[in-house]
Amino acid sequence: MNLRHPRAAVFGIWGLIGLFLVMQAAIWMAAGGFPRRPTVLAQVIGAWLVMVVLAALASARIEWLSRNLVRTEQDHRAAVSEVTQLQIRTEMLEIVARTVNVPLAFQELALRIGKVVPCDRVGLALLSEQGGEFQTYTARVDRIERRSRPRPEIVFTTDRTALGTVVRSREPLIIADTSVAAAEFLDLNVLHTSGFASALIVPLVARGRTVGTLNAVARKRGAFGQEHADALMPIAELFAVALVAQQLQVAIGRYRLMEAMSELTIVTSSEINSALQAIIGHCDLIERGYPDTSLHRDLATVVRQAQRVSALLEKLRLAAHERMTEVTDKMNQAGIPSSPEAYGDPETQAGGPARSEI
Repeated sequence: MNLRHPRAAVFGIWGLIGLFLVMQAAIWMAAGGFPRRPTVLAQVIGAWLVMVVLAALASARIEWLSRNLVRTEQDHRAAVSEVTQLQIRTEMLEIVARTVNVPLAFQELALRIGKVVPCDRVGLALLSEQGGEFQTYTARVDRIERRSRPRPEIVFTTDRTALGTVVRSREPLIIADTSVAAAEFLDLNVLHTSGFASALIVPLVARGRTVGTLNAVARKRGAFGQEHADALMPIAELFAVALVAQQLQVAIGRYRLMEAMSELTIVTSSEINSALQAIIGHCDLIERGYPDTSLHRDLATVVRQAQRVSALLEKLRLAAHERMTEVTDKMNQAGIPSSPEAYGDPETQAGGPARSEI
């Protein structure tokens, strides 16, 4: 008995009862008609009542078991999907712990993403620092990539693209048929000409801003629904966090480099300025000790050039200090602590995710 199709099982039970009724009627007709003895007729009616009641109870039981089986299968699928998503999150966290290279993590997790959301390809579109264009990456979901490193592919602008629409709305976008919107959006036109009929685009949102999109495409129409968008959202959130971590690491590296260069410039200019002041002082002593006019002219030239170099060093020191202050302000606006003591400062942490310029 197949409980996945309860109507067929119930139809089979009542079909057997109907067949038995036809056979009994045929036997009675061959024997000369219905039995006329009251006791025999009562037994026949009682037997039929029992069979009908049992058939009704069996049908109800089958329906109940079928509903329970369907509910159990749904719970099982939900549990499997949740476990798969947890595995993907764990793998992503492990990869991020090793490296914050988001395209590399995307390539390594493409097979897992394909199991959560059945599709033919997955894509990653990362918004540039200026926010005017996307750098896209594509990975297969049916086999491991032969490339050891991800390779950037097509660059799209935010205008007249479905990617830009998702970034502005911060809501997932389900495209059931790419041919419908191919004339309006450039990226959907590229997908349509490549043979992909449907797409799912999910935004990467972290710290109050959208930094890119996570995409799934399929060759058949209507391949994606809201349940696929809901399954892809947690993965997109992790990619967004990893991308922001990568951007912050790059920003911190720039800050540290600028800090080291500024400190070296300031220290070097101070040392050179000290040596120049010593030269100027010795020239003054020589001028006082030797009343030679030509020597005084030469000493005045040396002093003027030393003072000129000292002024240039002062300008260089001020420029380095201003540049250091500018970088520090940007770090504070992005919410990046400039020192270990600032990690617990609420004002620093609330500084400016929304004003981030990284």
